[in-house]
Amino acid sequence: MKKVFFNDRFIAFGCDNKICETQAEYNIYELDTFAELPYLLNKFLYNCTENELYVACKNEDETFVAFCDLFDMIFAGGGLVRNSSGDVLMIYRYEHWDLPKGKQEAGENIACTAIREVKEECGIKDVTSGNFLTETYHCYFMDGKLMMKRNFWYEMFCNDKILIPQTAENIEKAEFVPVDKLPERLNYTYASIREVFIKAGLLK
Repeated sequence: MKKVFFNDRFIAFGCDNKICETQAEYNIYELDTFAELPYLLNKFLYNCTENELYVACKNEDETFVAFCDLFDMIFAGGGLVRNSSGDVLMIYRYEHWDLPKGKQEAGENIACTAIREVKEECGIKDVTSGNFLTETYHCYFMDGKLMMKRNFWYEMFCNDKILIPQTAENIEKAEFVPVDKLPERLNYTYASIREVFIKAGLLK
C-alpha cells in the first residue's frame, strides 16, 4: 500500500480486494478510471474532516503513477542514522522533531544526496550509508503550486560525538536520541517520518 501525506492526513492506494478487507472501517473510494483522480484529490484537499482516505484500485502501481502526475515532483534523500549505541540522529526544526534530509541536486545520485544532506544538516563528517530503507511521499503548496516531495530513505551509521545543526536551514538542534526516548520525540514529528520509523522496526 502506498501513502501520500498532506501534513498528518493521507491518501492510501491499494488493490481493491485487499484494501476492502483490511481497511473496511475507514473511508474507501473505489476507483474506476484515472480520470477520477483530480476530483478525488480536490475532494480530499478541501474536505478536512477526512484524515484517512483509502483508494481501492485494480492496479496499485499504475494508479499511483497517474496520481503523482497531478503534482510537480521534487526528489529528496535522507537518512535514519544510528550510532554504536543504537541511538537515532534527529533534528529539531519548525517545532517538530525530524530526520535529516534534503533536495537532490542536478545530476546527483539520490543515495549521494542522502549522505550529503545528513552531513550538512548535522555538521558531521564520518557517515556510512547502508541499505535503502523506504520511500515517503508528502505534499504541500509552494508559490500557489501543489508539490509532491518523494523522499528516499537510507539506513546510515555515524559515531561523531559533536553535532552542529545547520542553522541556515532553520535547524535548532541535532541530537542522538536513545531508542527508549523515541516515543516522546515522535509525538512531535510528521506522520510521514513515523512511517520511516515503522519501516525500520522502531515504532509499531
